[in-house]
Amino acid sequence: MRFFLYSVSIAFVHTVSVSYAQNLISNGGFEDHGEIKCMSCYHLNGKYPSVVYHWDNMGWACFLYDKDYKLNSDEKRWNPFEKMSPYEGKAMIQMQYSPGCGAMGCISYLSAKIKEPMKVGNLYEVSIWLFIEKKREADPEWADNIGIALLPEKLSNKYDLKVPAIRVDTVIYDTWYQAKWFVRPLCTSKYMMIGTFRNDYWPKSKSFADVQYFIDNVSVTQIAEEKAEVADSSIYYCSLYDPEKNPTLAPGVDNPIMLFETNKFGLTLEHKAVLDTFAVYVKKYPNLVFEISGHTDSIGSENLALSQNRAKAVLKYLTEVCQLPEFRFIITSLGSKNPMRSNNDEVGRAMNRRVEVRQLNISLSDVFYRNALQTMEENHYAKTFSYLNKWLLKSMQSEHIILLFDPRFEILQKDKRWALIEKKIKEGYRSFKYPDYAFLIDSLRMDDLRVTGELSWGFCEIAPDSVPFRLPRAPEAVVEQTLKEHFKAFRPVLEKIGWPKKSDFGKNTATSAFFLLQHSLDSAAYVKWLPILQKNCEEGEASWMAYAMLYDRCQLIAGKPQRYATHSEVLLNGALRVLPWEGDENTINEHRAKIGLPLLPANIVEAMQRNE
Repeated sequence: MRFFLYSVSIAFVHTVSVSYAQNLISNGGFEDHGEIKCMSCYHLNGKYPSVVYHWDNMGWACFLYDKDYKLNSDEKRWNPFEKMSPYEGKAMIQMQYSPGCGAMGCISYLSAKIKEPMKVGNLYEVSIWLFIEKKREADPEWADNIGIALLPEKLSNKYDLKVPAIRVDTVIYDTWYQAKWFVRPLCTSKYMMIGTFRNDYWPKSKSFADVQYFIDNVSVTQIAEEKAEVADSSIYYCSLYDPEKNPTLAPGVDNPIMLFETNKFGLTLEHKAVLDTFAVYVKKYPNLVFEISGHTDSIGSENLALSQNRAKAVLKYLTEVCQLPEFRFIITSLGSKNPMRSNNDEVGRAMNRRVEVRQLNISLSDVFYRNALQTMEENHYAKTFSYLNKWLLKSMQSEHIILLFDPRFEILQKDKRWALIEKKIKEGYRSFKYPDYAFLIDSLRMDDLRVTGELSWGFCEIAPDSVPFRLPRAPEAVVEQTLKEHFKAFRPVLEKIGWPKKSDFGKNTATSAFFLLQHSLDSAAYVKWLPILQKNCEEGEASWMAYAMLYDRCQLIAGKPQRYATHSEVLLNGALRVLPWEGDENTINEHRAKIGLPLLPANIVEAMQRNE
């Protein structure tokens, strides 16, 4: 079904069509941008608009390439300028689709606010220039799903996002060409998205290579009626963009930005009006979380304190006047560290003296965990337990077990209230067929991760410069002994009930069981359980990736090459070395495809090529 009244035309000539009105997209050629310090520096924590002016990346990728930026040694392997240049000017945006990432693949989306809303009944020409790279191992349908969406309201990024979109009707590879649509919206459109859009029929498989394409010269212009080359009619349902009616969509909001005079942090009447409007939106969606970030220009020496006072003033107004819960807001004080514009002139400095409120792509449960840690450090233990109980209510059951292994809460384990927390976590396993065994398996797995240094609490690290809290790796003798003891504790469960099935234990606990076996260093157990694991996979009760990893492990122990290339090691110099494998890349991918695994990751292919 099409969702706009529009006609579509694709032009293959390298000339820009004459606009009959002003381009309603600001910075459509991406020439106006801030300093690029590295290709990945500005893609998280809301930094994108401060580099690619007037655009937002909705959370992932959308790399800005400019001919004047000097790629570092690691970035040069992705250098697109070796085979192409921007269609016009010096800058362009690279978009990506990674089929094997996450549950539905990772897709980059670029969005912009339209200067003047596209009004019902008017006719518009929407145009983007595309360069789509041809890749033999790519999903044959992926490029057909490149297109645009014109939105009544802003959306926030979700990995399972499905948006009614207008797609290209012709795909041309390895050359710039213009995709052009004539659109007559039947619902006022205020935002434009560019991306590769999912629907109920695509994607069908994750077993394809990562792909990319480039965009340049984006425009939206109102045109005269006689300029449309084709007329088509259809019905556009505005309700499809309503997050309350379509659960695949997440609401979004323009970042309220309040500018301040030099050395000032008091709120003006204009600031309060902005916050009053924003508060209406916040109250409509009570599960959303926001960051309030305070900023200054580069002049002065008390910038950090000043930025904090500005952020606190905004928080105070939202909580005391607008009556919004404080736990829905995270304060960050950045001083002059994250300028929106250059500090070289007063116009830029004025833009940098600001407070920005940004919707976070995190859950309330993350905030509750973070607040529990903060209140514990302040010795406010009653508040800590209150936040932990809220976290248990809002977070997924599969996450609960990690709390019992977080060393930052060890001091609370002597408190009688901790026993109640542990009881609630254990009660979460009552829905499984073997609740006590499930709790044991997950606990052993968590302790595995603890000694190997792989246990991380990144889900509650929200500040822009924070890194996930990770435990250090124990000495190798301790790691080896602990892993053996854990499998020894797990073995009686295996002998009594057989291999843990997903239907009996859930996906996460079944995965924990596999890693207890994988890390046991017990070659006899590997051989014994491999055919049983294969049978469970055939019944849909286990992961084929787990089978592939165990099969390759058995091969390596027997002195034979891997079939699926699932095992590698990191050398002292940081390089990756793939352990011996059979055949070439194509042969391995054929084996992987037979059991539904994605193609070999790019870093593994590169390591194999170096090792050959």
